Amino acid sequence: MAATASEAIMIELEKEGCEWIRSERFEKRKAEEAKNREKNNPMKLCVLKFDHFENIHRLDKKLPVFDGAPNFRQVPGYLVFGTGQPTKDGFLLTLKYISEAVQASHILWTNMRQEPVVYLNGQSFTPRLPDRMNENMEFPGISGDDIEWLQEQFVKSIKDKVDEVKKDRYTPDEEKGLVRYYRDTYAEHPEDRKNIEYSVHLDNEEDLITLGGLYSDLKQSGFSLQYARMPIIDEKAPTVGDFDALLEMLRVADDNTACVFNCQMGKGRTTTGMVIACLIKDIVHGHNKGKEYIFRQVDRNEIPDEEEALEEEHRLGNYVVLDKLYQYLPEARTAKAHLDHILDLCGEPATGGTGLQNLRECIQWAETKFNFEPKNKKAFWRQMGQNFIERYCYLILFTAYLQERAPREFDINFSLWLDIRAEMREIVAQGTKSFNWN
Repeated sequence: MAATASEAIMIELEKEGCEWIRSERFEKRKAEEAKNREKNNPMKLCVLKFDHFENIHRLDKKLPVFDGAPNFRQVPGYLVFGTGQPTKDGFLLTLKYISEAVQASHILWTNMRQEPVVYLNGQSFTPRLPDRMNENMEFPGISGDDIEWLQEQFVKSIKDKVDEVKKDRYTPDEEKGLVRYYRDTYAEHPEDRKNIEYSVHLDNEEDLITLGGLYSDLKQSGFSLQYARMPIIDEKAPTVGDFDALLEMLRVADDNTACVFNCQMGKGRTTTGMVIACLIKDIVHGHNKGKEYIFRQVDRNEIPDEEEALEEEHRLGNYVVLDKLYQYLPEARTAKAHLDHILDLCGEPATGGTGLQNLRECIQWAETKFNFEPKNKKAFWRQMGQNFIERYCYLILFTAYLQERAPREFDINFSLWLDIRAEMREIVAQGTKSFNWN
């Protein structure tokens, strides 16, 4: 659309160096953006959903339990930790443990959640749409600053509703000051979860704060704490930009900095962050300098049965889409071998880890669910398998990138590295789209 006469004059004046014009246009555009954002603010529609659910803690019973920090654990041999979203007391307990027992000099805490988080009476909650209470809200491409804004808006919306009820003279006194929320009975498939309504009294406005506000309070408790927000959609691969942002942040962390990651449960997104942190410690900081990793595949002499051999190949993460990657990028085999070692350490006890999920073996787990679940749920598990293979592929490519560019001080970022190898993106995209566990 062509510019109006007045707009054309403004543009010409701007070109001539009239800074006041540029500033005025910027402020006007900024005001319009704020107005549109407020108009489309989804937080006004949302209900409050309690983060913790029945049986949220799933770690091996031999591991220590940190009250209020479900699934808190450390990667064996690394100053890398993961946890579900802690309560305020859970935060204090884990920060004290990392600072005093582990004796880390500094703590870099990265929240991998894309959905906003608020704290009410020291407990964590997230907003959900009333008709989709069992699904995390998704905001593709959202920034950490945008999430902070959403959190502030959600807190404001809740407080406004409480104030509105307080001013209603027809509302019984016992109803005033109450905040309603929901808590679910957990199941792997979202449709199998049931939501139960509860209420809690908001005594003071200070008892309802954003996650950012809680971090500010924690810093005042004397911990050497740095907070970052890396929003990733649940159960999916980080974007290429997310990989670059994580590398930029983690490569400057010194050896005595504890890297902590969390999502809601401390499972998929948390494990992804932990894996990336361990890879950077290995390749960038020389944590495992000189160590070689074996590329694992099935010995058909040991497992002659074709069906059993294929099942084992899948457990080892050997799929057709990866064979295509190796044809274009032979170094991906070495990268996969190193990545698999880290995935095992960040995975479950069966593979030598202390975690909740092996990001390689979960691809096969989704296959099992697909094969045995009812027909009406198969589409969900197929999509889950596609998400998992895409994440695995990008973790392999990122590992290959680290191995290649770390000696060159990362002269190009991961995004450009992939752009130069455009066929890699296409192989992953097509392989993910047609993926059927083969």
